[in-house]
Amino acid sequence: MRSTLAILLRVNRGLLLIGGCLTFLLPAQAQIGLVQATSCGPQTFPAQACAIASTGNGNVIVVAWTSENGGGETSIASVSDNAGNIYSEAGAARSTDTGANTMADIWYAQNSLAGATIVTVTPSPSGTSGTAVIWEFSGVAPFTPLDQTAVLNSQSATSTAWGAPVVTTAANEAIVSVANVQGTVTGIGSGNPFSNDSGAGGEGWAHYIASSAGTFAPLWTASVSGTYCSSTVSFKAASTAGGACDLNQDGVVNVADVQLAVNMDLGLLACPADINGGVCGSTLVQQVVTAALGQECAATIGHFVSLTLAESGSSNIAGYNVYRSATSGGPYTMLNSSLVTATSYTDSDVIAGQTYYYVATAVDSGNNQSGYSGEAQATVPTTI
Repeated sequence: MRSTLAILLRVNRGLLLIGGCLTFLLPAQAQIGLVQATSCGPQTFPAQACAIASTGNGNVIVVAWTSENGGGETSIASVSDNAGNIYSEAGAARSTDTGANTMADIWYAQNSLAGATIVTVTPSPSGTSGTAVIWEFSGVAPFTPLDQTAVLNSQSATSTAWGAPVVTTAANEAIVSVANVQGTVTGIGSGNPFSNDSGAGGEGWAHYIASSAGTFAPLWTASVSGTYCSSTVSFKAASTAGGACDLNQDGVVNVADVQLAVNMDLGLLACPADINGGVCGSTLVQQVVTAALGQECAATIGHFVSLTLAESGSSNIAGYNVYRSATSGGPYTMLNSSLVTATSYTDSDVIAGQTYYYVATAVDSGNNQSGYSGEAQATVPTTI
């Protein structure tokens, strides 16, 4: 059995991409990574929900929804999932096309709770037919991640369909865009940096992780017979520039962070897994208050290595094994006690300043194990 595994490593809010080259990003700002992009539909909502891979903790989940022809007056009443994440519209993200009587909208959940596998979109009126694509990104600011929103309404038909352009304000942002067209989207235009994530329902769904601020929009190639509409949204990366007590990651510790800490203590907000070891009680509140008064922040951001496994191309995969070594090339020691059935794994037993080398194998239902994947290297930072 051959393995087609690839590994993404996130080290203390920094990403390492293994795939011919190795990049280490300083922990002052996270590198955003795409965890998953899942198509759902066309189908009737909310009678049919959307199944996705299990979500991680502290990520942003983005849901873009388009109506079928005749659904232009539709709006999104709510979005929910089975992990209890709270979704809201991404600003004024609803776009419309009066010519085709269609619409598109984008909603999101910030600082996600882990384990969401079912997403339910409830349009108004209920029972409307449409299509959804659901993205999950890691490395996004856990609180107030939304940066920019743009829409295009009733655009004239061409052989290409531009998405609504957003002008980002930060150097590292995740951008998602959707176009609801009369006709069929066939792909991304030549030279456009966006990734074409889906053509479900004949519409365009794409994302791009920009490394610098600027104006961004996807250019889809399409067989367009009429008008179209588009919605685009961007999300900011997480930052640790203000230290562990800077919970909203705006570069300063103030009353806004105190309120977030209180809400975590009350269970109104999820506790980030890497803050104080995932314990956000009254101690964190006092730590943030102290820091807001100008004293040193005693809260800590724990070091860890988070691995994302690209699914094996082989059939009947039962799970994965993850191995680690302190020396390039091994010998490797298996970290998991049972098969890893998700496509992510977190190694929390790491030492600051230590360099680790990781490989993974795929295991099928007959307990046959592939060879090692390519090796991924991670050096754990010595500071937050």
